[in-house]
Amino acid sequence: MYFDKETGDYPLSPADIIGRHAHNMSFPVPFEAPEQYALVTQADQPAFDAATHKAVELAPLETEDGYLQQWEVVPLSEEELAQLEAERLAAEQVARDAARVTVTKRQALLALFDMKGIKNEDIEAQISMIPDEVNRYRALVDWQGSAAIESDSPTVLALAVGLKLTEADLLELFGYAQAL
Repeated sequence: MYFDKETGDYPLSPADIIGRHAHNMSFPVPFEAPEQYALVTQADQPAFDAATHKAVELAPLETEDGYLQQWEVVPLSEEELAQLEAERLAAEQVARDAARVTVTKRQALLALFDMKGIKNEDIEAQISMIPDEVNRYRALVDWQGSAAIESDSPTVLALAVGLKLTEADLLELFGYAQAL
């Protein structure tokens, strides 16, 4: 990139410079900028935490060896922080969606019985122990009314805790259930 020593404009590409002077000047190949422009020596961006800060390019610094690219680390704005959070949440949702395994209730029940000895009665007993009436009813409707069981549903995750099933157990059970 180039710096216009007369106007202070920066950064300028060779195309920018040619466009500024197309009416009164021709340029050699390879490109050579007129005297009013200085090639800026690129510098690495400083280290920073991209979750909270960003590097902003400043006007180049004139040194005895020429012009040197300059950077400043500044905090992200509220809008930029909100955008990063939205992107993080969207990426997490994509990952959850990609990891979700859906099986039939029949497959789930057979896998639970085959691998852990857990029967439908055990699941319904766990549901009946949910202290909150609204959550208990929702879990019961979700379990009894669903033809498909999703590995990341709130009901499955709550039942897993009650049945002392780990995340690894769930992965194994749903993998087995898919194969049935």
